[in-house]
Amino acid sequence: MFKKIILSAAAVLALTACNDNDSDAPRFAAENTLIENGSLTGTNLHFLGTATSVSADGLSFTDGSARFEFAGLDDFTLYMHNTRFAAAMPALKMRLYDILYTPGEGAALSFALESIVPDVYLRNAVGGGFSYQPMPAYTLTEVEGAIEGIGCRVAFSCNVPGKGLYRVTYEGKLLE
Repeated sequence: MFKKIILSAAAVLALTACNDNDSDAPRFAAENTLIENGSLTGTNLHFLGTATSVSADGLSFTDGSARFEFAGLDDFTLYMHNTRFAAAMPALKMRLYDILYTPGEGAALSFALESIVPDVYLRNAVGGGFSYQPMPAYTLTEVEGAIEGIGCRVAFSCNVPGKGLYRVTYEGKLLE
């Protein structure tokens, strides 16, 4: 009898050890409750997806773990966490500030801009530390995007100084 209890306990432990509920895998939302009637509710939306950059000469780079975040209410700030346009480019924290959006139906909204100067998180020239600083040399053009349910799409062009023109397309899913 004692042997059966020990074997049962070992089986329970083995099954518990194989349970993925505690894994580090991202958990995607089943629905988007953070946009109501086409409007942001003030709670940040975090998306994980793929950003693909294509240079003017056709070279392509794909980042399969791109993270975008929307923060706002009547307008929003788009944070692009550790963004890269090319394999050799260092990952940068970028943000696009004060973006107006067009409400959609339900959990949907869209936005479009001719151009916007991104802020890049860089070391301060005086006093050390880091802060977001405007980078007019990296002005983004043909900016467009949408959130539809749990899906997010953002696209823009950027003429990277010394590197050339890139078209970046991001597609992601809402994280829980």
